[in-house]
Amino acid sequence: MDTNLSANLHIMTISCRKIARFMLRDFGEIEQLQSSINGSENFANASKTKIEKILIDALLEARPKYGILTPTKEIKGSDISHRFIINIIDGFDNYTHAFPFFAVSIALQEQKNIISSVIFNPILDKMFYAELGSGAFVSETRMTRRIRVSAKKDYKNALITYSGKDIHDLKLKTSIPLQIINSDSLNFGYLASGAIDAMILKGKSVFEVSAGALIVKEAGGIVRAYDMFGKITDNFFDADLLICGNSYLQSELTSIIIKEKE
Repeated sequence: MDTNLSANLHIMTISCRKIARFMLRDFGEIEQLQSSINGSENFANASKTKIEKILIDALLEARPKYGILTPTKEIKGSDISHRFIINIIDGFDNYTHAFPFFAVSIALQEQKNIISSVIFNPILDKMFYAELGSGAFVSETRMTRRIRVSAKKDYKNALITYSGKDIHDLKLKTSIPLQIINSDSLNFGYLASGAIDAMILKGKSVFEVSAGALIVKEAGGIVRAYDMFGKITDNFFDADLLICGNSYLQSELTSIIIKEKE
């Protein structure tokens, strides 16, 4: 892990590491439950609740004045300019089925801006992180490197992921080779590192977007949001559609999708 982290980002990464051993232990139990007639859903839900509490406690111990926002609760802090936005297990269906493609994501919001982000997969020991204006990085097996988005220009030969309720909601006439991989946070991380070339997201919340968007931007990518009429909006947290990638693919995909939306 890079030692030149800000104090806040250091707290976020340490807090993720703190919950890793609990997630690894519970994931092992979920693997064993796959052959059970009752399945693993109840255990996975209890695990998620426990891990969320441990993570929140760790963050508040270090930053007691900051707020916390999760999909199920909001804790208001005395410092109203800062809050952590947490998605505790993004890719929960994968977690429930012992498929190791899921992540914990934490974004630190200052006023209206996301200034620090962490996306962590404890099974792979892979952590993507970024700070506003400082670039994007990945840490895996205790090695850290700077990451950049893919330079691919032709969407027909690109790996493009889609995330939304139904892929048919895009109503595309043009054939775009879309893949569905059920963890938005990890998709953002792999997009930032060049393994995925572009992303299309529809109907997403602040929890699924906030951490990953900063990491992609700091890796040289474009994250652009569109409202329900296909117009660019600055508020990508509540956007109808996000199209992300390098400048070439983002522009190419936008010209296809927005044109066919009109």
